Amino acid sequence: MSLQQLVLDPSTASDAYRSAFVDHELVVAPSEPKHHIIRATVCNVSAPAQHLRRIVIESPELVGFKLSGPDEFFGLFMPQVASGKLHLPVHAGGANIRASVAAMPDELRPHLRWYTVRSLNPVAGQLTFDVVTHGVTTPSYKNIGPGLRWVLSAQTGDQVAIWTCQGLWHRGRRSQTLIADPSAAPSVRAILEYTHAFAPDQLKDMHVRMIAESPNDLEPLLNPNWEDELSSLDILFAPSEKFSETTIAHLRGLDHSQHPATQSKYVWVAGEGQLCKEVRHHAIYTWGLDSESVQWCPYWFLGRARP
Repeated sequence: MSLQQLVLDPSTASDAYRSAFVDHELVVAPSEPKHHIIRATVCNVSAPAQHLRRIVIESPELVGFKLSGPDEFFGLFMPQVASGKLHLPVHAGGANIRASVAAMPDELRPHLRWYTVRSLNPVAGQLTFDVVTHGVTTPSYKNIGPGLRWVLSAQTGDQVAIWTCQGLWHRGRRSQTLIADPSAAPSVRAILEYTHAFAPDQLKDMHVRMIAESPNDLEPLLNPNWEDELSSLDILFAPSEKFSETTIAHLRGLDHSQHPATQSKYVWVAGEGQLCKEVRHHAIYTWGLDSESVQWCPYWFLGRARP
């Protein structure tokens, strides 16, 4: 099976796909693993959608590596100059890698940004992640951060490193609603693929809502691949500054129609910060969920550079 097939259609029965995960049940949230730095090399760069860049990195240390969950996030170390030499921090241990990076001399300090795993092939030692480009096509564009600038410049052979982290989602509550903007859409796809592999019957109790500025922001074939598998699936479109407003209006419409999604026992939302905050508030105060049944993870904040 090729890497592209593993990413887009894991068939979920392949040994390579199943071996990518520590836990094939995930009825509770993943525990925090031991963090460490893994050096890697870019081995492929592609564009599955017009505003989406896909990066594949490889490392001998990723052979046999396992994910704690399908929405696992990680820190990406990038050199200050595209295709330049990568210097890494000396880290004494613990989860606070930012302090070790901040302690480095200015001229050596790498950029550190956070992404989520789209897929892992532990047989080949390859990890794939997607980055939304927001329509930016050149790294010389003024108003972009170092993460997107590096992504737009990335070439095969470039040196990077990752700071291993963990997943957040679990399937312990059968009825679920997953909500994401383009930055978190790869995680939703990964969650659906995981569920298809290890608990396919649960898909009929899952609802998915995605919001994007245009179809160009999303990996293709979401509807054809998943709409018949899920309880419900809708893709909303709005300017990024209206992601939160549009999503909440949609949820209120579900409330009015007494849609089954409103009876979900677990909500997972990730993406823009205000979107996450408003969805969490709605799930708790309108749908009646307790805070432990709402997993919210802001990936970015409108008008603010990512940390």
